[in-house]
Amino acid sequence: MVNNEIIHIALGVDDKYFAYAGILMTSILLNSFDNEIIFHVAVNGTLSDENINRKNKFNNIYKKAQIKIYDLSQQIKDLPNLSAYTDKRFNKSILLRIFIPKILPDTIKRVIYLDADMLCIDNINFLWKLNIPYEYIIAACPYKEKNGQKQIKRLGLQTDKYFNSGMMMINLLAWKKYNITEIISDCYKKFYEFFLLPDQDAINVVLQNKIYTISYKFNRMIAANDPTLDLREKGDILLHFVNDSKPWIKGNTPEMERLYKYYVAKSLWSDIKFIEPETLEMMLLAGRNYEEKRDFERAAYYYGNTAKKLMIEHLKYKYE
Repeated sequence: MVNNEIIHIALGVDDKYFAYAGILMTSILLNSFDNEIIFHVAVNGTLSDENINRKNKFNNIYKKAQIKIYDLSQQIKDLPNLSAYTDKRFNKSILLRIFIPKILPDTIKRVIYLDADMLCIDNINFLWKLNIPYEYIIAACPYKEKNGQKQIKRLGLQTDKYFNSGMMMINLLAWKKYNITEIISDCYKKFYEFFLLPDQDAINVVLQNKIYTISYKFNRMIAANDPTLDLREKGDILLHFVNDSKPWIKGNTPEMERLYKYYVAKSLWSDIKFIEPETLEMMLLAGRNYEEKRDFERAAYYYGNTAKKLMIEHLKYKYE
């Protein structure tokens, strides 16, 4: 595989998440110098004028990179809403990845799909040049044993692995040949009320035994705010900030804060506003992390907010 081969990367976001996708795309470019990269960004609805302007500026600045936008809001609209049991942090935009492979030109043979809550810390070409056996439709990283078995049992899968859909190398030839978009869409329509992880559950149900296992270094799932869950290893390419822990929320570990802010500062989205932590766990960890940074004023603020929220919940429970 020659170094000047075009790398195709797909993302699915709404207008709110476009900035975080922009930071991820910047981190990819800063670590991958040899290849031309085309970012295929599917959106649920129209982008703001501000995001369109930054997309255009991105395309003008980076001579070996380009962002292409695809509005797939109608396809998303035609699907049922997410299950009432789905985590509230999700919205229907996560279903965009089901439709991206179908709308890409036939001249593109494969594409890397990435969630926006990721960061690239090494050359993406290490992932792109992997040899994936043709009989597999996607390549992805499985959940760790304990969590994976829980999901397999929940869905009744006839396989020993459950995969994370936040990073997928998609064999577009096989995907289109077997009409995978239509099959996954039908699966979601039939069983969405039972899917806790909507698109991911549907992908695992439909493609079980057709998913090729690749190294965790291509999708290292970590928490940005919890030092006990910072499971990075030497050679990692992509970090994936799972659950509520996101690098754009205040109060992350000192090392993770430095890493993410480095790429933020290098991007066209250097003015993003970092968000306040909301849950008890996140506020408590924010206090702990600011204490480690010796920012005792902020540490006290988040510890105090944790105590206040605990008291409110205690009184609410007591008098219900």
